[in-house]
Order: sequence, then structure tokens, then C-alpha cells
Amino acid sequence: MSDSAAYAVVVSEPLDDQALEFLAGRADVVRTTPEDVLEVIGRADGLCVRTYTRVDGALLDAAPRLKVVGRAGVALDNIDVPACRQRGVEVVHTPEANTLAVVDYTMAAILRMNRRFWPMTGHMSDEVFHATRKQAFGRFCADATLGIVGAGRIGSRVGRAAVGLGMTVLYNDILEIDLDYPARAVDKPTLYAQSDIVTIHVPLTDLTRRMIDAEALAQFKAGSQFINAARGPCVDYAALGEALRSGRLSAATVDCHDPEPPPPDYPLFGLDNVVLTPHTAARVPQAMANMCMVVRDIVAVLEGREPKYPAQEGAF
Repeated sequence: MSDSAAYAVVVSEPLDDQALEFLAGRADVVRTTPEDVLEVIGRADGLCVRTYTRVDGALLDAAPRLKVVGRAGVALDNIDVPACRQRGVEVVHTPEANTLAVVDYTMAAILRMNRRFWPMTGHMSDEVFHATRKQAFGRFCADATLGIVGAGRIGSRVGRAAVGLGMTVLYNDILEIDLDYPARAVDKPTLYAQSDIVTIHVPLTDLTRRMIDAEALAQFKAGSQFINAARGPCVDYAALGEALRSGRLSAATVDCHDPEPPPPDYPLFGLDNVVLTPHTAARVPQAMANMCMVVRDIVAVLEGREPKYPAQEGAF
């Protein structure tokens, strides 16, 4: 962009080439890092972040020209949205970009925990081959009940996929949701007590922070399983670790942690009945590219147009 660019947009975390090309054709792009963003934010009309740039009162006070903050992703945990709104700064994000990727991850977690496939990576003797083949490989998914906490974009699609596998689906949401497949709305205690697998798909709010704690886990069906591909702080991991060690829960799959990265004394490390992944549920190339295109809404706001995906009340 030439020196006469109408807008300056600070990009503090990586974007893909297509998104950067789109943005550079419409604004002066200023590249920086989360650690150095305060050094350049004073000239910014727009700011594009991902996970590790904190947009708080201190940053906003240093950004008198700022009109819009774009989050290349879904969660708004690192953005003080009310503080932005108080200063007339719009916040936009990409709530639909990674939906199918997280649905895929969740269903893969269900299958992995319940079928426990053992890959044959080399030659087996006749004895080992037949002995391995005769071992139980887990539970048939059609016999299981899946409990979904949060039946929005992702949770509702997880439910549809689960019904396709023959699973019984229970769900809980703070809103009245009419699903177009067989599923039953229940309160959380009922969901916890009756589900063989509980998966959460909720934003991080005052209501969901530490939602899965010792009290909640005590209500889970004995031997049930748990999946978190939503937000790390929604779970008390010390309590989850204890539930897994005691056998109250038989298995868990956790993609979102608190803090990130987890410290060496993380309560879930060293357990053989938990699968941990480093916040990768959405890491599918097309989903990542879709998230980066938050730049379209950043430009829309700067040009005085309505964004497609402004932050909604309850999403932060």
C-alpha cells in the first residue's frame, strides 16, 4: 500500500498470505508481535489479533485512533469487549470458521476413547496376531449416550453426527434450542448423571468458568468420559485429574488447557486414560484460512460498512 493509505492496521500475530494480501490492498499493514504491539498501536485504525495479544484497557488507552479489533478465531477471551465498546471500538471475529474442524475432532475423540484401535505397524507372530484380535476393543458407539453442554454452532453439529452413529443425545443450553434431529433437552445434573460421554461446547463467560469442577464431576455417571475442545478455563483440571485417577471417569480427551501451555505439574500429565492435544482441534488448513479472513470485517468497519460477524452479547 502506498504512503497515502487511508487506514493503518496493526497485525500482531501471523495471518496467511491471502488475508495479508487482501488487507495490504486496502490499508497500511503494520506487522508486530504481541510483546511489541504497544509500540505501534498509537497509529492503528484497526488491530488484527489471534490468541496471545491482550486487548485491554491499557492497550486501548494507547490507541486513540482505533476503530476496530478483529480476532482471527472464535474465542474472545483475550479481548475486553465491553471496554472496546465503551470506547466506540467495534470487535469482530470468525465464529463459523472452525466449526466443522472442531466437530471432526470431537467425533474422533469419541471413537478413539471407545474403540481404542491398535495399529499393526509391523509383523506379528501368529500367536500375537490372534491374541490381539481376540481382545475387547471398547464400546459400540450406538450403545452410548452423549451429553452436550452448549448446543450452538458446534454442539448442535456434534449432536447430529452422534445421532448418525446411533447414539442417544442429551443436551443443555442456556437458550431454548429446537434441534432438527432426535435429542432431549435436560438440566445439567440429569445430563451428567445419564451420559456415557460429556462434551462441552460453550464460550468462556462468568457462567462457564470452572463449570466442570469437583461438584459437577461428582454428578457424572460412574465410568463416563469427558471431552473439552471448548475453553480451558471452563474446567477445574485438578478436580478432573482426581476424577480420572479415582476411576470416577474412565477417560478424557482435552484440547484446551488452563494455562496454555500447561505447566510441568499439570494435573493431567502422566495419566494413561487421558488424551491431551495442544489446542489443535481447529488446526485444519481451510479452517485456519477462514479465521484469517477476519480482515474482511476489519476493512468493512473501517470503510463504514456493517461487519458480517460482530461480537455478540454472551460470546465473551
